[in-house]
Amino acid sequence: MRHHASTPMRDLVAFAIGGGWGEDEPFSGSQCVAVIRGADFPAVATGDAESLPLRHEPAAKVAKRRLVPGDIVLEISGGTRDRPTGRTVLISDEYLSLLDAPAIPASFCRLVRFDQRRVDATFMYYHLQRMHSAGRTWAYQNRSTGIANFQYEYFLDNEFVALPTLQEQGGIAATLGALDDKIKSNFRLLMVTEKLIAAEVVQATLFDGARRVPVAGLARFVNGGAYTKGATGSGRVVLRIAELNSGPGGSTVYTELDVPDDKTARAGDLLMSWSGSLDIYRWTRDEAIINQHIFKVIPKDLPAWLVHERLKAVMSIFQSIAKDKATTMGHIQRGHLESTTVPMPPSEQILRLDAQLGPLWDRLLLAERQIHTLAALRDALLPELLSGRIRVAEAGEAVESALA
Repeated sequence: MRHHASTPMRDLVAFAIGGGWGEDEPFSGSQCVAVIRGADFPAVATGDAESLPLRHEPAAKVAKRRLVPGDIVLEISGGTRDRPTGRTVLISDEYLSLLDAPAIPASFCRLVRFDQRRVDATFMYYHLQRMHSAGRTWAYQNRSTGIANFQYEYFLDNEFVALPTLQEQGGIAATLGALDDKIKSNFRLLMVTEKLIAAEVVQATLFDGARRVPVAGLARFVNGGAYTKGATGSGRVVLRIAELNSGPGGSTVYTELDVPDDKTARAGDLLMSWSGSLDIYRWTRDEAIINQHIFKVIPKDLPAWLVHERLKAVMSIFQSIAKDKATTMGHIQRGHLESTTVPMPPSEQILRLDAQLGPLWDRLLLAERQIHTLAALRDALLPELLSGRIRVAEAGEAVESALA
């Protein structure tokens, strides 16, 4: 293992500046900008350019903050009790080309631009990703009025980087970047396929014989169980609402607990959160036991792709109902599944569409599962490559095998 001299972060940053938020409407001397908030980091990382808010800032302010390829946006405020600030996202030329306006960081973020004579920007992005995932950003937090803030100046002086040569940095960045590129490609496939399915279903509802049916008629909605978080002993993973996006955490129940099949999530199942952040999900990870506040959605003689799309189409209605009922955490009741209706294509059109869209749905599930596999490999290789415990050539074999 080769050891590299550690360099303080301050010596590597060429330019940094805070972001902005601007105004809803244009004003004299203003410029329209796409603003990247911490909440947008996952979308930016996967190449989704549709959700960024458009705001208006003074043109002179935009000129100083306009993001260019290789810039890193650092979250400096807005952390929670369970998640520190310090998240980052790398800005690529490809992503900027998708936007109709220049991009700037939001006011709770900071633009960080590294000295390209000394560091590869992508390598530095992975260093910062590792810093956050390893929990080191907790050391750079302070709190004011209950909001966690990132101590940027302290970070510059106390975060050190073991810096390989530029060539080695580029090799590490390219190896990890190949995995991220495939993940982005799969996300694009998911977005295009979902849009195609939605468009085809809407078109099919215009045929004679289309009808409206209660949401409850689409599937059985089986609520999960009240399983105890953190039960001791060897057990099975419990899936809670907070983990629907990120994957199961460490909660377990006793192995001998007899959990019915309809309260167990397996790859390909549909799940719906009915309280808190309501949404419909494809489950493409390993088996997990479903905790309460989550429905396992079991289609009633309908293709899974159709049930998923029809639920997606009415989820905003459920979210509005939950918001109106909210005290501490909004929710819907089973009666809302009966009273809310959705337009459905005629039976013959469903059969025709299933022959066309069924294989695409299967490919979508495979791509989503591959995303999890590739992300796990990337996250495993990241600390090993940055530390020098694994060389690029060794990691390259694993990456090539995963991408084959």
